[in-house]
Amino acid sequence: TERLPDQLGLLLTALSTMVIPMMANGTSISSLPEDVRALLGMTKYFVMGLWIFGLVFAVFTPISALSTVCLAIFGTYLLSEDPQMAPCYAAIRRSIIGQCCGTGGMQMLMPFLLLAAINSLVDTMQLAQVFSTYGSAALKNPAVDSLVGIWVCELSSTIICWMVLKAVLPSMGPMDGYQQLAGGPGPGGPTGGRPLGGAGPGGLGAGAGAAGNAARGGADAGFKPFQGQGHRLGG
Repeated sequence: TERLPDQLGLLLTALSTMVIPMMANGTSISSLPEDVRALLGMTKYFVMGLWIFGLVFAVFTPISALSTVCLAIFGTYLLSEDPQMAPCYAAIRRSIIGQCCGTGGMQMLMPFLLLAAINSLVDTMQLAQVFSTYGSAALKNPAVDSLVGIWVCELSSTIICWMVLKAVLPSMGPMDGYQQLAGGPGPGGPTGGRPLGGAGPGGLGAGAGAAGNAARGGADAGFKPFQGQGHRLGG
């Protein structure tokens, strides 16, 4: 029962400390290179395994199986263009859950990868604890068997999606999120590349400083030090 809270905590921590590159909303799997499509297509079998083992695991621990079912839904949305996964995707899309998940496609690659990595990490620790306590006799428990199958599918999906991500990232271009506003300062803007503010050369700060210096120069032009009569102390 502690499996789901641990995964939610890790997911929130990862989201708060990572900048996740998201695919464009219109990115299609068919636009990927052939070798990348073939690699991503292997994920289909592990997503099917997540559905099978996840539903079996839900019979024994329904709450803990929620994260596996969510991962299976993410994977189904990722593979929405696959002919074998399309009917499952359409069924989820028409349900209440589908109204909250948006559209599928490559935009689901990073959410699926992140959740699969977190699930596999948590399940690795859980299985290590189970086998260290009960040994190989734990495999006689159907819940443990289904958890092992889930772990294999999660780990395999993580590795495959990481390889796909590394293959497609170079074609995505810079992802720092910066875009120069039209008419703003810069090499192509109306200011001719000069900054709008600051004390640098050509900036508004420089112009204001020059105007201030000119005004002070006019006021100080008639000032002469040591003018007037002196007074002797005590005299």
